[in-house]
Amino acid sequence: MPTPSSDLLRIDPLTECKNFLGFLETCLNISVADLPKDVFTDEVIETTLVDRSRYSAILFVDLNDLSALNERKGRLYSDSVIHWMGILLREESNGPVFRLGGDEFAVLLKTDTPEEYSKYLDRLLARMDREARLLGLPDSPADIALILYDQTPATLDTVLLQMSEAMMRVKKDNLAHSMVFNGSDFTVATQVRPHRESAASDGFTSMRWLWFKYIYQVLEMGRSLDKTQQEAYTDAISNLPNMKAALLELDHTLQDSRSARRPFSLLLIDGDNIRAFNSINYAAGDVMIRDLGAVFKNNLRPSDFVARWRTGDEFMVILPITPIEGARIIGERFRLAVKEASRAWKFPVSISVGIACYPAHGENIDALIDMAESANKRAKEQGKDQVVLAG
Repeated sequence: MPTPSSDLLRIDPLTECKNFLGFLETCLNISVADLPKDVFTDEVIETTLVDRSRYSAILFVDLNDLSALNERKGRLYSDSVIHWMGILLREESNGPVFRLGGDEFAVLLKTDTPEEYSKYLDRLLARMDREARLLGLPDSPADIALILYDQTPATLDTVLLQMSEAMMRVKKDNLAHSMVFNGSDFTVATQVRPHRESAASDGFTSMRWLWFKYIYQVLEMGRSLDKTQQEAYTDAISNLPNMKAALLELDHTLQDSRSARRPFSLLLIDGDNIRAFNSINYAAGDVMIRDLGAVFKNNLRPSDFVARWRTGDEFMVILPITPIEGARIIGERFRLAVKEASRAWKFPVSISVGIACYPAHGENIDALIDMAESANKRAKEQGKDQVVLAG
């Protein structure tokens, strides 16, 4: 079950689009977070091809005169323009949008015919020019290169080099601020495998090698950051997401539920018997916490989330798109599963479960946690080993 850490490293905070790391991984259809160190090598990049059947075109966007706008109106205004462009591209496009860095964006598109791409580009340019005037931006606020591909696989360095060449051609044309290309239009020919450094004998081969090394370094940095971030969001005893990860997941679920106007439920679970294990030693208590976590993980649905909450034998479970009655059934499933599994432990174990549901029991995180904790407290006071609903 993933923690929020990997996604956080792939999102540009200003635009909420995916970033350059996300772009590279999406093109290659891999996640370096899932690849062990001994598996992720430059050979992986060298032998992994961009599957153009998944995306048949790339839109490359470069905002114009952003540095001048910075000087005239300040950094905050320039940031608002970048944010606007991210919103515009997401709303008008049928594929993922990426902020590659600075004032550059890319969109991976999948459309059946060149006519559909032409309509898309016309619609995008019309809206961009219309809204740019309202924002006080200069005419032609961005240069745009739309590259149409066939389904021939290619290396990622080829794709990046062709994007660069396409944008250079647009910028050299003093009249057009948008141009459409085919994959066969470029000086940079499609390569199935990049040349080794020792084979570098011309400018394009050297450029390919530099791009190849740059791609590897970015992906390797992402993999290293993933590992560090994963450790920061993981509880060392249970190996479950920790409280920090739970709060991030709770915030994400709350935002999704608000926008979709759907309920979700929150379970706060507290073991009833940890003192018996700690009376042996704290290592025995740690084993019990790990065993409890394993029971919860084995009884979750794919979309559910469980974390160790605070300290001791407390856990939080987040159930997306789940009303209160469904949460009660799942809470009972957990309670019975723990009783059954713990028959084989040093001591039998029971749990107390408190449940709160959005929006019935609260419309923000603090209110929902308070209601779930109050329900859990009542479960303890009423004799433990039970599920209690908030309210």
